[in-house]
Amino acid sequence: MDWVKPKHRARQLKKSDTPDAEVSASKWLQQLCAENVALLQSSLPVRESQAKQRASKVSAEAYLRAMLWGTGVWEVENIHHQEFLNDLVESFGGDASSAPASRTKTKSRIALDDTVSAQKVAASTKIGKWISSQLPKSGHDPYVALACAGWIHALPEVGRDIPPALWLEVLQCALTQVDRAWAQGPVDGIFPWIVWSCEVPLALAKQLSHLGGKDRIVSETLNRIALMLEDSSDSSQPFMERGGQNLRALLACIVRCRWSADALGARKWYPPQRKALGKLAIATLALCDAEGRQLLFDRDDTLCDEDFWVAINHLAGQNKKLRLATSCALPDRIGKSLGEKSAKLRKESTLDVTLPKHSQYWEKNSIVTMRRSWRDQGNRVAVDFSSDVIWLDVMGEDGQRILSGDWDVQVTRNKTPIQLDVSWQEVCWFSDDDVDYLELECGVEDVCKIQRQIMLMRDEGIVFFADALIAEKPEEWSLQSTWTAVDDIRFETEAKTNEGKLLRTGVEDTTVALLLPVAIPEWRRSPSHGKLTFSESTLSVQCSASAKTLYSPLVMSLRGASKNQSYTWRQLTIAEELQIVPREVAEAYRVQINNDQWVFYRSLSPCTRRTVMGLHLNTEFYAGRFTKADGEFEPIVEVNPE
Repeated sequence: MDWVKPKHRARQLKKSDTPDAEVSASKWLQQLCAENVALLQSSLPVRESQAKQRASKVSAEAYLRAMLWGTGVWEVENIHHQEFLNDLVESFGGDASSAPASRTKTKSRIALDDTVSAQKVAASTKIGKWISSQLPKSGHDPYVALACAGWIHALPEVGRDIPPALWLEVLQCALTQVDRAWAQGPVDGIFPWIVWSCEVPLALAKQLSHLGGKDRIVSETLNRIALMLEDSSDSSQPFMERGGQNLRALLACIVRCRWSADALGARKWYPPQRKALGKLAIATLALCDAEGRQLLFDRDDTLCDEDFWVAINHLAGQNKKLRLATSCALPDRIGKSLGEKSAKLRKESTLDVTLPKHSQYWEKNSIVTMRRSWRDQGNRVAVDFSSDVIWLDVMGEDGQRILSGDWDVQVTRNKTPIQLDVSWQEVCWFSDDDVDYLELECGVEDVCKIQRQIMLMRDEGIVFFADALIAEKPEEWSLQSTWTAVDDIRFETEAKTNEGKLLRTGVEDTTVALLLPVAIPEWRRSPSHGKLTFSESTLSVQCSASAKTLYSPLVMSLRGASKNQSYTWRQLTIAEELQIVPREVAEAYRVQINNDQWVFYRSLSPCTRRTVMGLHLNTEFYAGRFTKADGEFEPIVEVNPE
C-alpha cells in the first residue's frame, strides 16, 4: 500500500465480514447506507465559509469550471447531452473573476442568496434525474460521465436539500458504472473509463471522507492513475486516439483527481509520474494553435482553457521545458500566470536547446506536427492521416489558421471517378534542423497508387505539397487535390499568370500565403494540363494527362507573404543518357521568391542516374536551395528508394 490507513480503520476492516480485498464500490455505498439514507444525506459536508474557501486549495466552483476543460464537441449518439453538462457548470461553476462577497449581508442579499440556492437545488434535481435515466444506457457517453462527476463535486452546495431518493438513486447508478469500469477496463474508450474508474470514486471519497471506509478505494485509484501515467511514457497511443481529441480532457480529469486526492491527504506523486504527466502535457501543447485551441478539429469547437495550462504546469512540478514551451507557444496572459515574460522568451534563440523537440510524430496514431520552433507561433503544420480523409491544419506567419479541414484527393480514369476508401500509410518521415518531411501512400482499386508528400522548410517558411499518381499502364488520368480554407480566407489570382494568393479578410485584407502551382506554366497563355481554383472555401489544384504517371505539386510560401514579393517558377529539363526525359518518367522545377531559389525533383519511375540543372541525381525525391556564394545547390532533403 502506498497510502497507509489509520490504525482504528484497519481494526474496523478486520472485524468486517467482507474481506478488504473484496470491497466493491457498490458494497462500500451499501455499508454506508445500512442505517438510513436520510441520515447519510444529512451528514454531507456543506458549503464552506468564505474564509475556509480562501484557505482551501481548490473550491467547488473550480472543480465545476474544470469539467469543461478539453471537452470540445465529441461525436456522440445525442449531442444534446452536452447541454446538461453546460447547465451544470453554469449553475454551480460561479465566476472565476468575481470578487468575494462582503461579510455584512443585507436583507436583499440574503433574499438573493435564498433565490440562488433554490435555483441550484432545482437545477441539481433536474440534472440528477437526467443522470439516473441515462447511466444505464449511456454510461460510455463522455458528456454523461462528466455530468455525473460534476454533480458529485457539486454536492456540498445542494446535497442536503435534494430528494433523498434521488440522491441515493444517482449514487447507486454511478457506482454501478464504477464497478463495471473496474471489472471491464477501458472497453468503451479511455476517457469515460478514467472518469468512472478514477474521478468518480475520488470525488465520492472526498464528499464522504468523514464516514470512513474509503482508504483502500483512494489508494487503489491513485495506483491506477500512477500506473497509467507511467505506461504512457512507453506508449501514449491510448491518449492520442482520434487525432488527440481526448488528450486535454484526459489530463484535465487527472488534474481533478489529483485535487481530490490532495483534499483527502493522500500521498503525492513520485518523479516518474510527474515526468510522464509533463510529457503528455507537451504533446497537448504541440496540438494547440497560437490561441491555445486544439488543432485537427474545427477551431470554433474548442477552447483555450487558460486555467488548465496553469494547473497542469503546477501539477507537473518543476518541469522547466513544459513551463517555457507553454509560455512561448500560448497567449502571453498564460505565460504571465506562470511567472514568465513570453515576449522576451520568444526573442531568446538560446532557449531552443532547452525546449522540447519542436516537431512530433506519433506513429501509432498517425499524427504529425511540424513547426519552425516553439518560439515561433506561426509557420506550422499539423496532419492527422488516421482515417481515409486526411485532416490538415496550416498556420500562417501570424499563428492563425489558413487551412483547416479535409485534405482530399479525387482520381478519375478515362473520365470515370475512382473511389478512394483505403487508409493512408506512412512510407517516409524525416526531421532535422532544416526540414520536416512526410510521405504517405494508398492503393486505389489495384489499378494505381497515390503517393502524397508534405514538407515544411523551416527557415524559408515554405510548405511543399504534392500528389503523385503511379499506374500500371497509360490511360487518361485526372488528379485533383483539395484543401479546406478557414471561413475568413479569400482567394486572389492574376489575370495573366497562374499563381494565387490567400488573403485574410478584415478592415484591411492581408495576404497570408503565396501559392505557386509549379506543375502548371507560370503564364496563362502557355499550354497547360492543369489549373488552380478556389470555390466555397475549397482550394483545388487539378492536373490531367494521358500517361501512366501524374505529378501535382503546390508550393505555399508563408513567411513574408504580406510584403511585396517577386517570384517565378519554371519546369526544368531532365536528361538521362543524353536523352530528354518525358514528364511521366521524372519532373523537376525551379522556384524563385525574391533572391532565394530552390529546385525540386521527383522520379516517377525506377530511379536511375539523371541530370537536372547541373545536379546528378539518383534519388526518388530531392529538394535543395541554391547558394549564391558558390553557385551550388545545398540539399534540404533527399529520399532514396529502399
